[in-house]
Amino acid sequence: MNDKKRRKLDLDDNHQQSFIAWSARLLVLFAALLLATELFADTVANNISRSYPEYPPAHIEAGADKAQIARGEYLVKLGDCMACHTDTANRGAPFAGGLRIDTPFGALFAPNITPDKTTGIGNWSEEDFVTAVREGISPDGSYYFPVFPYNYFNKMSREDVAAIKAYLDRIPAVKNTNKPAQMEWPFNYRWLQFGWRLLYFDFDKGQYSPDPKKSERWNRGAYIVEGPGHCALCHTELNTLGVPKKAYYLAGAFVQDYYAPNISEQGLQHLPLTAVTNIFMRDVKPTGGALLGPMSDVEHNSLRYLRHEDMLAIADYLKMVKSRSPPVEDLQTPLKMDAGLKLYESNCDACHNTGILGAPQVNKQRVRQILRDQGRDYLYQIAIKGDGPMPPKGACNICSDARVEAAVDHMIKLESGDKLDGR
Repeated sequence: MNDKKRRKLDLDDNHQQSFIAWSARLLVLFAALLLATELFADTVANNISRSYPEYPPAHIEAGADKAQIARGEYLVKLGDCMACHTDTANRGAPFAGGLRIDTPFGALFAPNITPDKTTGIGNWSEEDFVTAVREGISPDGSYYFPVFPYNYFNKMSREDVAAIKAYLDRIPAVKNTNKPAQMEWPFNYRWLQFGWRLLYFDFDKGQYSPDPKKSERWNRGAYIVEGPGHCALCHTELNTLGVPKKAYYLAGAFVQDYYAPNISEQGLQHLPLTAVTNIFMRDVKPTGGALLGPMSDVEHNSLRYLRHEDMLAIADYLKMVKSRSPPVEDLQTPLKMDAGLKLYESNCDACHNTGILGAPQVNKQRVRQILRDQGRDYLYQIAIKGDGPMPPKGACNICSDARVEAAVDHMIKLESGDKLDGR
């Protein structure tokens, strides 16, 4: 065979290999687009089916204290009472209860807090309501389960809680019979909550006391976050009895299979105050894409209604919270970076290089830095467990945890020996 024919065969062979390679890439891209389209359709369907109710206007009779009622309405929004006391998924009436809340010990149903006199709180006195909200004791003397965050609401003043009742007393009354709890034995006995209260309810601390060493704005933020906002209930890892672990305060946790990110100083260190408030106002994550899961409910029902100065106060406080990330159990040693690169290119980059469906667009340095701030171990958990539209392991059912971890390492451009917060 002469050189001319040999060069022609080599050229044809190279063209064939190139064609096969490009065909494989196009197939991968097409599969990714099909997956993205399906996920997008599911997301749209979920959004359409989940229409958020409007806050009912208060009926203000002659002689009523309008300022107190307006203050109560604002505090209701600040405390996100709508989220738990409205069965939004089943288009329940605002504050009429019925939302199912699953716990490791059984299910609870949020009660009706409209002014209906038979199924709501229409016959409650102000003292009944204050005791229920601040101490977790119902008018009949039984203890509420701590799913109702009275240990946070305890930081509110009596005047604040009375203002909340002034608003709730003037919204439309809805007759909706409360459903009994479906707790497993022996947790169905409410008197057992007395033990929980002895362990975790601070009977003496009560109403929030400002720190004289901090600014007025910082104290306002602390009051909101630690009190009516009850942010730690989602953003802090809980112990087996549902109590946030103080050592990991606001350092991130999984809630209903969604990741509630680290919102302490570490997690927010590269976000200016305005970027944090944009999350409240615009329903957009700092890495791109709309908020998902429980946080979307919080934004729609609570955060978007806050005064701008309160948004800034919350951000100011959060960015000064010192905390540390909780340990992650059963982590495997990640594979080498080239294994992560291959998995990322074949299964991840279609979404994470384009930002489709709100996936963090990791070809941007700013986004990679925000992801690093959350801690590598938590990023592993998110990739393995899934987060919102992203299925567990990015739908790679045959991928090992170690391989997914290696893909995360590649995604945020970490060498195996790098020292990173949270590791």
